[in-house]
Amino acid sequence: GTMQETRLEDLVERGRSATGKAAADLVDEATAAPGVLVFGELLDLDGVRALASDPVLSCKLAVLRVFAHGTLPEYRADKSLPPLSPAQELKLRRLTVASLAEKSAVLSYSLLRRALELDTIRELEDLLINECVATGVVRGKLDQKKERFEVHEAMARDVEFSKLGGVIASLEAWREDVRAALAAAEETARRAKEASAKETERVENVDAAVAAMTQRLKAEAESLGARASGGAAEHEEDLVDAMDADDVRSEIGLKRRR
Repeated sequence: GTMQETRLEDLVERGRSATGKAAADLVDEATAAPGVLVFGELLDLDGVRALASDPVLSCKLAVLRVFAHGTLPEYRADKSLPPLSPAQELKLRRLTVASLAEKSAVLSYSLLRRALELDTIRELEDLLINECVATGVVRGKLDQKKERFEVHEAMARDVEFSKLGGVIASLEAWREDVRAALAAAEETARRAKEASAKETERVENVDAAVAAMTQRLKAEAESLGARASGGAAEHEEDLVDAMDADDVRSEIGLKRRR
């Protein structure tokens, strides 16, 4: 982490005043240094960019561009590029793994061996474990049974200037998707709030209706109770009257019998 950053910063600092041969030497150093894996800042240096118009040293700029954005097969395909030193070759292999891992979550050993020019599975696994996973170029695990590398994460490489438009377009599209999703979520929330307000109103209306009905039933029950007790008193009077009449009748009967 920090060692890599310091190293890159150191190269960039020295590169600010480098031109011609000094700038070309800086490219050689940067492409061989194990800790330097991104090169965008070096490509932005005036002295490095000026190599493009140097008939002898322009190939150094082309080398740096492949290290920034390209892969080992791409380097081999360009016959105008100088041979790689062992340190450069190893680093370009690591960067090639990063590029492949950015594009696919599963990398077959056969694909990797072809791209990295490695003869044996042993060489490939050693490279993946010691040079890629251990150094943070990629994270993932080897599946020795299925002969493949499962990618969990890969370092981000420099974005090629010509591809920046595509990257920006992708980001714009993503931003629009996020906006649309937010708008949909807000609309759903608004509807839910509206529905909740309506439901609250409905519950309040039901409560009010229940309260009114309870009140009415209570009043009816009380009036029925009053009527019932009044009726009982009248019934009692009727009974007394009936009893009196019976007494009168029985007395009359008695007198008659006598």
